[in-house]
Amino acid sequence: MFQFQSMEKKLRHFNGNLERAMPILTPTGVILGLLLGAKVSWMKPSVTYLFAFLTFCGALGINSSDFFKVLKKPKPIFAFLLGTNLIMPIIAWSVANVAFPTNTAIITGYILLMATPTAVSGYIWSSIYQGNGALSLTLILVSTALTPLLTPFTVRLLAQTSVEINTMGMILSLFKMVVLPSLFGILINNMTKGKVNEHITPSLKPFSKLSLILVIIINTSQVSQQLIASASWAYLPIALLCAIIAASGFPIAFVIGKWAKLPEEDNVSVTFAIALRNISAALVLAIDYFPPETSLPVIFGIVFQQSICAVMGHFFFGKKPHR
Repeated sequence: MFQFQSMEKKLRHFNGNLERAMPILTPTGVILGLLLGAKVSWMKPSVTYLFAFLTFCGALGINSSDFFKVLKKPKPIFAFLLGTNLIMPIIAWSVANVAFPTNTAIITGYILLMATPTAVSGYIWSSIYQGNGALSLTLILVSTALTPLLTPFTVRLLAQTSVEINTMGMILSLFKMVVLPSLFGILINNMTKGKVNEHITPSLKPFSKLSLILVIIINTSQVSQQLIASASWAYLPIALLCAIIAASGFPIAFVIGKWAKLPEEDNVSVTFAIALRNISAALVLAIDYFPPETSLPVIFGIVFQQSICAVMGHFFFGKKPHR
């Protein structure tokens, strides 16, 4: 027992270090994927399982009773769905068409970036700034449950028809990577009456973050050869637009929450949920179902998202985050 407690303490400390380093680790994963290329690309079959594992770890914190309590006051959920599934995809589609009117693959990449579910990391940021934890987890669950239908629908609706979309393949991939492991995690939470979060979940958190970095490295390696071979200054406007879209999500989400007259803690949760995306899922889909160029906005999204989130969270919700 003593050895387990000692190991748990070390894992919690390691997880804290990883959380603080995430704004650096995620873009580092992209760089490693580009540099390693074929040396790690053979690990592609493991991505589905790695992603399912990190989704499962996030779902362990979701209790069905908390979920149903939030459902009784659905206004924050409606505000979230409005921002996540309507406003942000339309903004991404609009600005991408203005910036790259003839490049359907790049336009599709921006749409895909905003059509994927909210990020599990939104719960972490929400807790740092004293958001509504139960609401954050519920938004993740709702977004996850709707993803197999809404993501393919949004991409097919907004993307230009010259890009062929394997809708059924996307649905099945999202079901395996997101829906099934989420349901399994919630089931374990209920069966243990939340006790799984006392020791097991905290011990798994650092491994879920390492899985996320590994997913980024492996998926980036799949397109490293094409991206490096065609690298040019043309990448710069793609990267800049990704940064602009990522940054714009926070004021837009914040205004939506104020417009809906949400309590402060609910607005914190809704803001992070709308602004942050499960970009690893978008990268998996971009690699598997679209031309290599489609992955460019997604890859740059990985580079910028966590760093921009750190700045925007500080700007909107206080100089001193609460831990």
